[in-house]
Amino acid sequence: TGSGNTLDENGHGTHMAGTIAAVAPNAQFLNVKSADSRGRCQTETVANAIRWAADNGAQIINISLEVAPSMELENSIRHAWQKGAVVIAAAGNSGTTATAFPAAYSEVIAVAATNQQDGLAVLSNHGDWVDVAAPGQKILGEFPGGKLDYETGTSPAAAHVSGVAALLMSLAEDASDDHLINDEVRQALLASATPLSAPGTGAGLVDALAAVQVL
Repeated sequence: TGSGNTLDENGHGTHMAGTIAAVAPNAQFLNVKSADSRGRCQTETVANAIRWAADNGAQIINISLEVAPSMELENSIRHAWQKGAVVIAAAGNSGTTATAFPAAYSEVIAVAATNQQDGLAVLSNHGDWVDVAAPGQKILGEFPGGKLDYETGTSPAAAHVSGVAALLMSLAEDASDDHLINDEVRQALLASATPLSAPGTGAGLVDALAAVQVL
């Protein structure tokens, strides 16, 4: 990132990690810094981060960010999937049907954001490329220094899904006989979601209990 340290200087990653830990409190974290102090990311840096995480044993890769697409980024996503990781990414916050990357890649679970009424959050991207939705409106979470504050967007929505995926990783078995369980985890997430009336929210609202029961 050019920052010269591994600290979360922006706070966004800490907030996402806190949400994941709230859903899956026994999860272990492998934190990979890919954003600078202002939260800006470069496509190449994110691709390298994804590949590094997969090569170092990450089973769930939460990508609460959006960057420009590239062949290198797509290849890193494919590499992570082939290594057995479940890759989950934010659908973007432009409030349109425009595709966001890496969320729109086929190996990624793209997550839209819902509000407190289980409707589509105003700023959430949506469309037929979205896989599932999760809470993303005024989510309370940790920031560096022990502070608590709210974040809104598809980033915390993706973090919710990553937390549920972590729960499922501890339960899934290799039903497809491919020596991996990321496909079973993905299927359980999508099959157990509650359909929403809001358009472009994929299989619907993630349901942790129902997903666990599927497995």
